[in-house]
Amino acid sequence: MRQQLHRPAPRRSSRLLLLLALVLGASYSNAFVSSPLLKKLAPLAHKQRCRMSAPQEEGSSSTDLHTAQSSLSLNRADLLKRTLRAASSFSLVWLTGQREADAGEEGAPDASVEVAKESAQPAPVSPPATAPGPLKTAYDYAVPYDGVRVPLGNFRGKAVVVCNAKTDDPESLAQIPGLTYLTGKYSKKGLKVWVFTTEQGTFETDEDRVIRIKYYQQYGFGQYPNSLVFDKIDIVGKRADPFYKFLCKTLRNPNKIARITLNFEKFLLDANGRPVRRYPRRYTAYDMEEDVKAVLAGEPLPPPSPKLIKAWRDAYVEAERSEYAFKKGLNYYEPLGEDQRSLP
Repeated sequence: MRQQLHRPAPRRSSRLLLLLALVLGASYSNAFVSSPLLKKLAPLAHKQRCRMSAPQEEGSSSTDLHTAQSSLSLNRADLLKRTLRAASSFSLVWLTGQREADAGEEGAPDASVEVAKESAQPAPVSPPATAPGPLKTAYDYAVPYDGVRVPLGNFRGKAVVVCNAKTDDPESLAQIPGLTYLTGKYSKKGLKVWVFTTEQGTFETDEDRVIRIKYYQQYGFGQYPNSLVFDKIDIVGKRADPFYKFLCKTLRNPNKIARITLNFEKFLLDANGRPVRRYPRRYTAYDMEEDVKAVLAGEPLPPPSPKLIKAWRDAYVEAERSEYAFKKGLNYYEPLGEDQRSLP
């Protein structure tokens, strides 16, 4: 009677290993064929199979037992082969992915290292703040005289009185003689007086050269280079001459108004060409004498007199009512905008 072969039940781990091997072997069958590890293991597996299948010199009574054992060995060898095949394929895929990950890590530096490097680097130094440029003065500008723009730096003085005038304004009879008085008394000490006429406001009928002749003949004013009557310029609005824009922007009047409001407003400049005080229409050059003397001597200005304060209050009212005030749209006009220029 044949000896019955009792094959031990496979362990659960063996079942799981077999299932993993089958799944991996089916999934990576194309990857492990060229695996170097499989090529090394294949001869060993073949040798083991031949050894186990060789006939043994034992009694015929044990032939079936040997056959069953050989069959079992072959099944185990086949299982081992599949397991090794799947393991080698899995290892190959895993190693390939690991190498790619390592290569990626080598190409991208570690974030912690980058943070350490950034913290080790010195903080960027901001460039030093540039010092503001020198303030502009009256001597940085040029104005027209006899048809040519000339630099005001050619007429420097220790003190300068600047006045906008109008020939046919009755206030000329009070203002121009006072300017002539200051020029005659203080020109040798360094005083200069600049007068500017304009077409804005009430119409100026005379030409520039005729105006200079009239001022000299009627008032004795206009002795070059101490007292000058420059060519007509715009003194208010967007087209105002840059020199007058500089004056008005630098020093507003006590009424908090920057632009010129009336004829014969005056500015007093120091030796550097900076405006230091501003005077209204009906405040004459005679009244400015103490301020002029202080600037010529390089001394601080005296406090504004009550007369000056009152004159500015009166000027505020006069600017609303007088025909000699500059009124936009009435006696001076702004240039047309681009949309208005296209109108017929």
